[in-house]
Amino acid sequence: RQQNSIFWIYGYHATLAALRNPHRRKYELLLTSDTQKRVSQEKDFSILNRVKQKILTRAEIDNLVGKNINHQGICLSVEKILKKTIKEFIGEQNETYSTLVLLDQLEDSQNVGAIFRSALAFNINGIILTENQSVNENGFIAKSACGGLDKVPFTYISNLSSAIKTLKDNGYWVYGLDGKSNKLINEIDFPNKTVLILGSESDGMRKITSSICDELIKIKISDQLESLNVSNTAAVVFYHLNQKTL
Repeated sequence: RQQNSIFWIYGYHATLAALRNPHRRKYELLLTSDTQKRVSQEKDFSILNRVKQKILTRAEIDNLVGKNINHQGICLSVEKILKKTIKEFIGEQNETYSTLVLLDQLEDSQNVGAIFRSALAFNINGIILTENQSVNENGFIAKSACGGLDKVPFTYISNLSSAIKTLKDNGYWVYGLDGKSNKLINEIDFPNKTVLILGSESDGMRKITSSICDELIKIKISDQLESLNVSNTAAVVFYHLNQKTL
């Protein structure tokens, strides 16, 4: 086991997605009797039933994950997914068509979870997160992602410049989302292999990051608003890209 690598995933959809993920190491499933009945109705119940289970009351689960957490009567003890190198991650992508998202120093679990959820909804092929000054994999992200954390491939990088160079060497064109750009996303004919970079919640994209992008782009919003939340921006851009590939 990796140090500090075990945590609780909670919430019905997040937990079932983790149970179904062959790349996720699972230890113990805790659930209420009512939730156990619901899980038993799932078509692949035989697969879900392979993990050690314990029936608890809702209050007992509260004591494990927190009284203010909407766990829906189910939680799963898991390990963080083993990190892949950027070369390994790229190697698992489709050689012809691939849209990846790079999250540069995002620190809010709810934002990251929402981005995973939107990525799943709009067919983003993978997410890359920076290790430095970024939120790490946790139960709140999994719950907010509503299954996306275990369905959208992801990895972490320690050196952003090196990772972007590797992406470019493998045929990706890199776009940074920047509200100060003069080019709108609807003016771009996105290539088959695309990387979108989203900057932090407070400061946006770092100068060093924007300097190594192939192009900076933005979405058009009302002049009455300075910017959108990063997860809202992600959802709009993901939807736009998904429409172009339908």
